Amino acid sequence: MDEDRMQIPLRAPLEVWLAGALMILLMVFGLWQASYALRDPALADVPTTMEDMRSGVASEKFSKHVDMHLPARHALIATANAGRYTIFQGTGDDVRLGRNEWLFSVEEIKYEAQADVWMGQRLDTVARVSKWLNQRGILLVVALLPDKARVHEAQLASGTYPVWYAHRYGSALQSLRTAGVQTVDVRDVLEPEGKRRPMFYSTDTHWNQEGADLVAQAVARRVRELAPYLPEVRFKTELSAESKTRVGDLLRLIGLSDAPDWLRPNPDIESVQTTVLLSEKAQGGLMDDVSVPVVLVGTSYSRRANFHGALQQHLSAEVLNMSKDGGGFSAAMNGYLKGEEFMNSPPQVLIWEIPERVLSQPLSLVDTQGWPF
Repeated sequence: MDEDRMQIPLRAPLEVWLAGALMILLMVFGLWQASYALRDPALADVPTTMEDMRSGVASEKFSKHVDMHLPARHALIATANAGRYTIFQGTGDDVRLGRNEWLFSVEEIKYEAQADVWMGQRLDTVARVSKWLNQRGILLVVALLPDKARVHEAQLASGTYPVWYAHRYGSALQSLRTAGVQTVDVRDVLEPEGKRRPMFYSTDTHWNQEGADLVAQAVARRVRELAPYLPEVRFKTELSAESKTRVGDLLRLIGLSDAPDWLRPNPDIESVQTTVLLSEKAQGGLMDDVSVPVVLVGTSYSRRANFHGALQQHLSAEVLNMSKDGGGFSAAMNGYLKGEEFMNSPPQVLIWEIPERVLSQPLSLVDTQGWPF
């Protein structure tokens, strides 16, 4: 009978001991993290009534409190995301990994069944804005920005820009021109140069300083052609001596903003540009009584890579920047047209920067409602 009993070794294999030790260390680490989180004064905000406990509100807020106050929270998240990227090349739902560690926003390449309908409605809105402004003696110039994925399609994993959006830029530009809207074909500037050097940050959705400067030159040339009467002032762009690593928004989206460089895609490095005013006063124009001759409205593109400064320098005119981060298609324009700045001091020229990708996104309330016309 004794011979039939399971033979239990007196000494466990080394891997069993290591697994047990690791489990104990993880438990101790977790208890240490939780104890620190429970010491935070914000714990007093967690409800303790019987009703909150029965409904689950108390447990939900308690778990959120512990999660948000773990002392090593950011390091743990960065470590997990770095592991996902280095082992599986994973980048989450909002970002796609291209060649040479380039990152791209899914918004630029995601197929939308109603893209043409949404784009048509947006282009109609632009045409209506242009007509409304023209009736008030204000010139609208639209700068339509091509996708990073279009300009640098060679860096996409497929090496080819999605066929379903291949004609989107040209079609949108032609529709605007047919409607009488003044435009700037930024694609003709960025695409040829994009084959030779980066026009966008590799870890960010936005153009880099070289791309922003080229677009600023193109926009300035077009505006000067249409409005030669703008008063002139001089600007100068200065470059800092020190280069810095730039953490792109796409790195943040995949949770690698706090990870060391060797655990994430190659970072972008640049020196900070600053544009300063050289002229004290505008020099003569046909409409010197207008305090702000040019206004720029748009998205975060107009707030990155010193685009605003470069535009002022190449245009030789003061430009008020009313762009908004996360403004999408129309948040900046819609808000500006209803604001005090426009009511009290309307510009002579209004530049509207519109990223190509937003044309095909689902319409928001801001896109369809609240316009002053």
